[in-house]
Amino acid sequence: MLLGRSAECARLLALIDKARGGESGALLIRGEAGIGKTSLVSYVAEQADDLMRLGTRGVEVESDLPYVGLADLLRPVLHFLDRIPDRQGAALTGALALGPAVAQDRFAVAAGTLSLLGALAEEGPVLVTVDDAHWLDPYSLDALAFATRRLSREGVVVLFTAREELEEAASRLASVETFTLTGLDPESAHRLIAEEGTAQLTAQEAARLLAEARGNPLALIELPALLAGSGADDDGEGSGAPLPIGEMLAHTFGSAVARLPSEAQDAMLLLAVLGTRPLAGTEAALRAHGLSYESLEAAEDAGLVVEEQDGYAFRHPLVRSAVYHGATPVRRRRAHHAIARSLQGATAPALEQYAWHLAASGAEPDEHVASLLENAASGAPETLAYPLASRLYERAARFTPEGQRKAERLLCAARASQAAGSLNEAAAILDRALEHAEQLGTQLDIRQLRCYLDVQRGRPTRSRELLRSAVDEAEKVDPALAAVMLGGIALTELAVGDLTAARGTSAAAMELADSAHETLLPVRLLRTLVLLLGGDAEAGRALLRELAEPLASPDPAFPYPLAGVGGLCHLAAEELDEAHSMLDRAAYTARGSSAVGLLSHLLCTLSVVEFWRGRWTPSLAHADEAVRLAEASGQLIEVSRGLAALVKTEAVLNREEDCRRHAAKAMEWAGSAELPMDAARALGGLGLLELGLGRFEEAVHHLEEVRAFSQRHGRGDGLYLTWAADLADAYVHLRRTDDAREVLDVLEYEAGRGHRPVTAGAAARCRGLLEPGDPEAASRHMRRSLALLSERPVPFERGRTEFAWGEQLRRQGRRSEARRLLERALATFERLGAAGWAARVAAELHAAGGTEVRPERAPLERLTPQELQVALVVGRGLTNHEVAERLFLSVKTVEFHLSNIYRKLDGVHRRAQLVRLLAQASEASETAGVSGGADAPDA
Repeated sequence: MLLGRSAECARLLALIDKARGGESGALLIRGEAGIGKTSLVSYVAEQADDLMRLGTRGVEVESDLPYVGLADLLRPVLHFLDRIPDRQGAALTGALALGPAVAQDRFAVAAGTLSLLGALAEEGPVLVTVDDAHWLDPYSLDALAFATRRLSREGVVVLFTAREELEEAASRLASVETFTLTGLDPESAHRLIAEEGTAQLTAQEAARLLAEARGNPLALIELPALLAGSGADDDGEGSGAPLPIGEMLAHTFGSAVARLPSEAQDAMLLLAVLGTRPLAGTEAALRAHGLSYESLEAAEDAGLVVEEQDGYAFRHPLVRSAVYHGATPVRRRRAHHAIARSLQGATAPALEQYAWHLAASGAEPDEHVASLLENAASGAPETLAYPLASRLYERAARFTPEGQRKAERLLCAARASQAAGSLNEAAAILDRALEHAEQLGTQLDIRQLRCYLDVQRGRPTRSRELLRSAVDEAEKVDPALAAVMLGGIALTELAVGDLTAARGTSAAAMELADSAHETLLPVRLLRTLVLLLGGDAEAGRALLRELAEPLASPDPAFPYPLAGVGGLCHLAAEELDEAHSMLDRAAYTARGSSAVGLLSHLLCTLSVVEFWRGRWTPSLAHADEAVRLAEASGQLIEVSRGLAALVKTEAVLNREEDCRRHAAKAMEWAGSAELPMDAARALGGLGLLELGLGRFEEAVHHLEEVRAFSQRHGRGDGLYLTWAADLADAYVHLRRTDDAREVLDVLEYEAGRGHRPVTAGAAARCRGLLEPGDPEAASRHMRRSLALLSERPVPFERGRTEFAWGEQLRRQGRRSEARRLLERALATFERLGAAGWAARVAAELHAAGGTEVRPERAPLERLTPQELQVALVVGRGLTNHEVAERLFLSVKTVEFHLSNIYRKLDGVHRRAQLVRLLAQASEASETAGVSGGADAPDA
């Protein structure tokens, strides 16, 4: 056991024991330099000699090189790549510069990392150590963070260490459990000095050492040589405030380096500059400069470097820092320039290292070097990884003189960075590009891309202002570009829910496109959506039919997802089957290409479509996955959209605690991301929850807020943001008939603008509720409601009409007719899993003389959201391997979820049985959505 670290060792060893039992875990150990983080992890690794061990260490000088840390970590296990999905294996191979690069975003690499760790765990438990994570390149750190979050039942332990004062690594690893390692207790510190002391100290010097080291083990070992004979005062007081431990140690190591022969110092500097490099590469670099490993013998004798299996390594990261930062700027530049010369003629991955070292050498702008880098970066998308392309374009810009060409190369870098899923990095690059852009067209392209980035990151107001200022300039030089920009503005206005503004903007965009004689899909598609959301269903449907062919294969490279907007159009047109077909197909394709940013957007809308189709199990699963993916990718707009979709589905499933928790979270996210419409959608979900529970006053409170939002922004009522039918229902139960009639006017106005059978059916139901004194008229409206709702697969809406009509007939004394309707409504709600609504119907049925039936949970309701998503993908007939690839999980996690699914679902023990159950659930919801209209009671 490490001296003074028994509690810490026990904590880490408990993780190792859990891994032996098949449970995964992760821990971030933070603390100051020299506090013993590496020693703690090394000790635990020695005790885990039965685990497969992988390790890497962040290196300060390499922190700008994408995936260099991940390559070092995975190098020993690359022969396992053939065990993971082909796309992920290709993405890893390309990103790690181990073979031909392929088009991918950061999530393809992260998913490949997860799959590879899962494949290793099939051989036995695995220990992964990442030392000095604060210096690991962000690409590698993000991939490992992504994989760590999704580890579950593989038997993989991941241990990170990071400096306490450096926050970036901690923020990227925010989801990982963290503990801070502090100094040794006084007794352990005294023992360490006695056992490891490197110099004889007087009592006063020892007291000063204990005071200044503050229990830091490395300081207790290294500082005696600095303090011995320092002439500490007889009273033991130091000479001024104690230095930070890192500075004291750096001074100690720097002094030791300075005492070495110049040849050893040169070799150490070259070693520091080279960073993580295989043995052969380091030897070659040393030989190229008249040095060899023998040049490092003096450093080894001084205890500054140690010989390892694959070459020499610095004893501690602070030694590397002392060597690098202790060298004069001239010596550092000379070392970088020498390495750059040795890399001349390299291909794309090593070409970036060439450019990096050349830049660090202080080289002046050089168009030849810039062109070389640009040519490498501009390889076809199928042959180059987006992160690497972005970095190469950035390096090219670094060697480009000030001006237009520099701006163009930076714009290319930003586009590649966006495609890689690095939104904040892309935005920062665009800011630099704008400073150098001389041509108006380039300036406008930069502003347009910045707009879409800001929308994705939850800053639609900034996005709109940026584009609005550019449209007038664009009209003068490129009307088609101006039209697309106006379409982008309309998109941001729709994102915040301002339909009034979007109407005018989208109309202006259409006029510009027509004047330029251009058929622009993005412009026409957004105009279609505005028309449909604004209630002009006929005009919107006509335009949507014209766009059917180009929408069948939209441009995947366009900055926002055209297929997702097309799905929203079909939803607004109340064409639910068409919306589902388009979105489901696009989501399936996005999964196959690991396009996480696109996938989260599609799943948000697909969740809403499935809600209306009465397929609440997939609705819940899609929304849950969308939120998780959006949080991981920084797509703030999709986080709030996904949470609002979750609230709606949880409301009808009577998952009250989850519904309220997610509503609060949705409103918090929507507020921070300037997305008030998603806050309104969450409030609408809370209103629906209260309505299902029979708490009508509370329902009115929430729904009136949604109504006020809609009125402020020129919105009526639709399937994406719905409130009117729910509010009218609550008003009727509170006998506020005048208020209910006002809301009904909104519904009937919406229903009258084109064929919208769902809205019209809800309006007819509300009209029937407001005719209690005229049974014939009430029944006529209810019958019409059922007929209209039979045109679309909306079982919940049909059940609500049957419930409302049965409740009304029971109060009229027509108990027999009431029972028929109530029994049908109860069967529908039970089949859907609408427990609150089923309980209300059961009570009404009992009052009508029927048998009260306690609603039972539908089988699939017993599953968690992630289990639901696994079940749904399995239902497509995919293997566990394929399921893991599409859900960004490990195979072992998929197997774990499947075992839970089989345990929770009675009579389901095999995949074929699960597929059959899913098909039956889908068929039941579709049957519920179209049956029951012909045998309605007579008036």
